[in-house]
Amino acid sequence: MTTTPSLPSPKGIEYVRCNLCGADDTEIYRRQPVRPQHVGVYNRDVWDIVRCRRCGLIYENPRTDAAALDHMYQFDNAADYDYVQRWFIQGADLNRAYWQQVLRAMRRYPVSGKLLDVGCGAGTFLVEARQAGHQVAGQEVAPYFVRYCREQQNLTIYDGELDSLGIESGSFDVVTAFDMIEHHPDPKRLVTEIRRLMRPGGLFVISTHDIGNIFARLYGTRWRHMGAIGHIYYFTRPSMAKLLRACGFEILHQSSAHIIDQTALAEFRNFISGFFKLIVLRALILGIYKPVVTLIPALARWQFHWRGKTLDHSKLMTRVGTQIVMGDDMVFLAKAV
Repeated sequence: MTTTPSLPSPKGIEYVRCNLCGADDTEIYRRQPVRPQHVGVYNRDVWDIVRCRRCGLIYENPRTDAAALDHMYQFDNAADYDYVQRWFIQGADLNRAYWQQVLRAMRRYPVSGKLLDVGCGAGTFLVEARQAGHQVAGQEVAPYFVRYCREQQNLTIYDGELDSLGIESGSFDVVTAFDMIEHHPDPKRLVTEIRRLMRPGGLFVISTHDIGNIFARLYGTRWRHMGAIGHIYYFTRPSMAKLLRACGFEILHQSSAHIIDQTALAEFRNFISGFFKLIVLRALILGIYKPVVTLIPALARWQFHWRGKTLDHSKLMTRVGTQIVMGDDMVFLAKAV
């Protein structure tokens, strides 16, 4: 896709109080420049990331308003659209191992019945959950993903903000929300609505980026999950735990996204494997393979098929990214009480 944005450039900003404790008492945590594709598009090119002095929640303030966020989720920017294609569509097969880990982890607390994935994106988790026997539905606000899930994945999708859909209380036994709460303008309202939709004793699985991780602190404004447009809240494990408890959940288990699994032994095995893949192997790819391929482009013309997955140079570099990281994503399993 090479078109330029056809929608008018959004200019609105808004100031907010701390979403977790309601205070208006912050300090500057970082000043975050926008990504190259967003330069000159929004109200400013450098945004303040602040930390609440009362409870420690980290968030963007001021931030883009609702109209500007809606503009972004049209994926009308060529770079944003290309990222969606590479990560969510073309790389969907590479996500399967992670979704299988999550589904195994959910078996720690057997809950049967209806499952809702909030902010379901391209629906790849829902496809795996459906194959595992769950009765699934998704919710999404991005028009592209709504169409894709319905037309390509044959999924039931609620189109629109969760609290505007009129879904009956207690409708779901399991709710999942993967890497979406950092995008939501009101996380506390979102999690409160999710609790309303769940029956007592239901299972809630939520993942997001961990700004308290050592690699997040090491990379600073260059950390892979720092995004002045789109990501507006940044949680640590303590702040996520505080939010869940405040909204009516009991925390059952927490782990890192690449480690999460059904048993402690399996998580230990995943930690060892993850250390090799995310630290050692990634360092070799970024430090040796990438420079060599830059000098000799012909070496990038390869493709590898294994267990239903296809890997080539482009998909490899998309997954590897530009940073050596491990454990900078977190997953919580919680019970509705």
